[in-house]
Amino acid sequence: MSTMVATTLQRCRRLYRRIWRRVGPRQYPVPDLSRESVGPLEAFYAYRGLPCLIQCRLADCRWFGPTGIAYGRDSLHPYVQSLRQYLDGECRSYRGSCLETYWQHWQPSTLAASLGVSSDTAHPWLRRVPPLSDFMPWSDVRQLQLLRTLAELSPQGEGAESSLVSETAVRQVGPKPDWFGERRLNQLVALHRAILQEGYRYQASQRLEYFHQHIVLDTLARGDEVRFLVANGQHRASVLSVLGYASVPALVHVSHRRGPSLVRREDCLSWPSVRQGIFTENQALEIFDRVFEGRPPPGFPRLARAGEATLAPGELEIAPCAQVMPEGSPTERH
Repeated sequence: MSTMVATTLQRCRRLYRRIWRRVGPRQYPVPDLSRESVGPLEAFYAYRGLPCLIQCRLADCRWFGPTGIAYGRDSLHPYVQSLRQYLDGECRSYRGSCLETYWQHWQPSTLAASLGVSSDTAHPWLRRVPPLSDFMPWSDVRQLQLLRTLAELSPQGEGAESSLVSETAVRQVGPKPDWFGERRLNQLVALHRAILQEGYRYQASQRLEYFHQHIVLDTLARGDEVRFLVANGQHRASVLSVLGYASVPALVHVSHRRGPSLVRREDCLSWPSVRQGIFTENQALEIFDRVFEGRPPPGFPRLARAGEATLAPGELEIAPCAQVMPEGSPTERH
């Protein structure tokens, strides 16, 4: 009964969105700075934190979460490598793909392990809760409240099994059912085909929600340097990486429920989870620097690359991801 109700509500939401896109009012257009040499910090101050469209290097973008995996031409992201496998004829389904290998080999049992925080020094809540998709040291108080609730409801004992988080909710960690992997790969293939045929959508309808118009990024600032977390548009960033794009127009400073869209390293002591003692200052800064620099957490497996033989579990070796991408001019617009 509950499944039927959930399915009906989902269909109603889809119908509502379709109608709204046709007859709803246009969103207020965002400033398009993608043809200018404007960075996210400059755009933030010039437009008082309003959403802006700027040009961003894919090599500076990271998969949302604590993995530190970068996009770009030389990306080892499992989405990118699996799509390359499919295009090269190495695999025709999720089975045997780099994505399957990734989810088989990266299965941290706790939030602390997924964040790369030592169990000996991690807060008890981090040791009791399973990995979460959106929780980072700079997440807002809503994520902190979710952590507290899950910790109170989780079974006692470190690493105890918990069914409070769906097995498909956190895409950065495995294991995952085959049907879910097949869906991810099918979406990548369909999107690749659409972009090849129609070109990437630089001028999308303003009736679409922001995250359907463009890739949405959160900005990580360390002094004058910036990197980005892909808050929305993981599949688009992966497909564009396969197509050889060096940079793409992306939306920055878009508010969402996960936390701030601009994260400054120097504000570490003001992050809610640091103020509440969930992370020490050193732990929070280590996670920030690791993601910023594209370094994976401790215990992270070597990522499989298209063209290589699939690794057996006994052949795992810990190695940093190849995150430094060569500079290059942006691919010409279609």
